[in-house]
Amino acid sequence: MPLPLSPAPVRRRLPDALPPYLSNGVLGVRFPGLPHLGGTTMVTGFAGLDPSDAVEGFARAPFVLAADVQVGGVWASAAPEWVRVLEQRYDFATAELHTIWTFRVDSTTATIETTAFCSRTVPALAACDVRVRVDGPADVALAAGIDPSGVPGFAEQVAQPQDQGPNEGVDGRLLWHASGDISTVGMAYATSFEGDAAAERTAASRDERGWFSTAYSVRARTDRRYRISLLTAAVPVLSHARPDEQAGRIAAVGAKLGFDALRRANSAAWQELWRGRIEIDGADARWQAIVDASVFYLLSSTHSASLASTSLFGLAYWPNYHYYHGHVMWDIETFTVPPLLLLAPDAAHALLDYRFQHLTSAHHNAAMHGWRGAMYPWESCPEHGEESTPGARPYTEDHVSADVALAFAGYIHATGDADYARRVAWPVMRSVAEFIVSRVSATKRGFEILATVGPREVYELVDNNAYTNMSAAMALRAAAECATMIGETAPSLWCSIADTLVLPRERRRGAIINHDGAKLTELQGGVPESAAGLFPVGYRASATEELATYRYAAVEQAPHYVGAPMLSALLPVYAARAGEAALSAELLERGYGDFINEPFLEPDEYPRSRTDRPRASPMFANLSGFLTSVLYGFTGLQLGHGDPATWTERPVRMPEGWRGIHVERIWVRGTPASLVASAGSGAAEIVPTGDAGREASKTRAAVGTGIAGPARSS
Repeated sequence: MPLPLSPAPVRRRLPDALPPYLSNGVLGVRFPGLPHLGGTTMVTGFAGLDPSDAVEGFARAPFVLAADVQVGGVWASAAPEWVRVLEQRYDFATAELHTIWTFRVDSTTATIETTAFCSRTVPALAACDVRVRVDGPADVALAAGIDPSGVPGFAEQVAQPQDQGPNEGVDGRLLWHASGDISTVGMAYATSFEGDAAAERTAASRDERGWFSTAYSVRARTDRRYRISLLTAAVPVLSHARPDEQAGRIAAVGAKLGFDALRRANSAAWQELWRGRIEIDGADARWQAIVDASVFYLLSSTHSASLASTSLFGLAYWPNYHYYHGHVMWDIETFTVPPLLLLAPDAAHALLDYRFQHLTSAHHNAAMHGWRGAMYPWESCPEHGEESTPGARPYTEDHVSADVALAFAGYIHATGDADYARRVAWPVMRSVAEFIVSRVSATKRGFEILATVGPREVYELVDNNAYTNMSAAMALRAAAECATMIGETAPSLWCSIADTLVLPRERRRGAIINHDGAKLTELQGGVPESAAGLFPVGYRASATEELATYRYAAVEQAPHYVGAPMLSALLPVYAARAGEAALSAELLERGYGDFINEPFLEPDEYPRSRTDRPRASPMFANLSGFLTSVLYGFTGLQLGHGDPATWTERPVRMPEGWRGIHVERIWVRGTPASLVASAGSGAAEIVPTGDAGREASKTRAAVGTGIAGPARSS
């Protein structure tokens, strides 16, 4: 199995770059790798009130991987001028970050190597390993633990575990209260030390740096390596009523397994995930690396154990771009769920479970607005799933509920899970259908959705937003199909509304346009809302109308829009489907390539040219939209309730220069298969891997990778 391409190593500190991001979908860490640079931690489901505007959203937790080195009585955290970075590199294949740095005090130089990761197999654990060598005899100390410095909130019950019950190798635990004290997270850490059995061990609930830490002191020799390993567990109250105690138990699990065993298990888990690597034939190494990075950040930020879905920046946090508050938005269901359905359906299940758990809140939201059924919020807070959009703007994003319902439909299509359809998807999809029925108006034109706002987010109400009406029609049809699947009877009105929902059209172009009376010159008139209703929503119009709508989006709207967040990554699909392969390649660069931040290939919210915006990445609407384009848009794949053979009825259309797309393993109805798409072919192929490795090998040879690089067996 070919390895994913990791970013090139960094050999100097880049103060303008965001610190590296490590996550497993439960914990998210910004890990600078140097003691004097503080890191950040996010924990799924841990919520608080933003100190600046009191909006409920994610809460920052104490930094779980704090580590420091002392030489000759001087801590590296207190003497950054004596610290020098030699190398920092990601290993995307194993989701590890490796940092090598030196610390020189007087005539002694210590060389330090760190390895950090968030465990995929015990997802409440983050791990860091620090190895030190010196070039001369010196007094050396290694410290590791939890750093609450600068984190809004407060701690209680900071204690050594032996004071509260049996201690199974855990150094300490604490209960942390979020800003506003609306939620808590339990944390516990365990350390181990190698290199000198006689090392002096010191534990402190608040050391000289303000950390909850353990330190080991030795008289270091040049012929020895000294090593401290740190394992920290974080558990939100959302998953356990006494989260500090549960964190202690999980830290004890980590201590028993040890750093090395956890690392091996994590590496094996990632090797399994990378069987879903997307290989591009014809793309240069840069684009293959961008694809690999996008998949890495997607899979890093989602997990079957995720409690509160994921946010527009995953579990990545940095103080200069927290303006979305970690809220769950419709972008997750529309762009993030589709790639996961093929690559990691268990993670998609967890994202959808968040919406299912908060169905009652959606019912309350609809009722308070005078509608029936379930109306999902525009911005959903992590803990309660309620509307948390800052300010007092009226709710007009009617398409959000349909987007949520369509994500559940996608899960049913991908997995074929009838039990899930009955117990989980049907209550959501039925409730959304009831909302749509109450929201439409019957007129002489058919059924209309009046006074609404689409994805272009211009809050001047319009009638019959194309994206809203197309997604509503698809949600009604999907709900009716779900009813048939589980033996229920759907109201005939659902399909009647779906068939007669008004779509705004322009006769001269022969295209569907954004809304009644829409003009390209209006504010945000370039947002390709109608094309987005075709893809990724999946609404089927006539071939002539689809072609005209895609051409309108790619040729006329794109020049006004490309470079904006969210839908720019879809523009290459619209151009390719309009028969404009060269334009597709251009829009691929401008709509996604220009968003990639060096040195770690994180997709930003805005292009690099937007120097007026903070660096904010990885931005999930963009990276997930890109992956949805690659896996579905270019390949022509569209999931449905029928046989998977019907999923590839559309022709393959790709950017100029791309010859093919190959994925060794996607998940189809619970079984592994390969996806093979060749540019210009009438349809992609889904090849069940159980049919024999010969077929998969044959299709791989036909498509190729276009990349020369290391390989390892799967």
